Amino acid sequence: MYAYTSRLQDIIQVQYSIETALLEAVVRNATGEGIVRLHNLVSAQKTVLHSDIETKLVLRSFYEELFALASNCMLSMLSVHLIPMFEEGRDLYLAVAFNRKTFYEHNKKLVRCIEELDEVGACAALRGQLLRMGTYYSVYLN
Repeated sequence: MYAYTSRLQDIIQVQYSIETALLEAVVRNATGEGIVRLHNLVSAQKTVLHSDIETKLVLRSFYEELFALASNCMLSMLSVHLIPMFEEGRDLYLAVAFNRKTFYEHNKKLVRCIEELDEVGACAALRGQLLRMGTYYSVYLN
């Protein structure tokens, strides 16, 4: 169990660093059309909150869109490996309905910050999301 918990904490730590860089690039490079797609994906996330599986599918599309909007060829190449790793890090967390709703609220705020070109706010929303996941795992898995 310790190894599994340690792995999840490692994923969250790496995720924070990479997603922060990703969000900074998205804020700089996102177009109006891209932001509309993000809003649509967040709306879709709200409609599937009843299902952890459907939520995970929508989140995959959400992260694929973020990587596309970043307009960074290195991040795009890495996304093939990063998205499944991030999914592994969120898997147990999203199995709980309350956590899915909280994750949706964070993503809604994240997209609003991207739309407003608020890099600091976007990174703060991300940090809040990952801190909440880390705390949940610390309590749930110990």
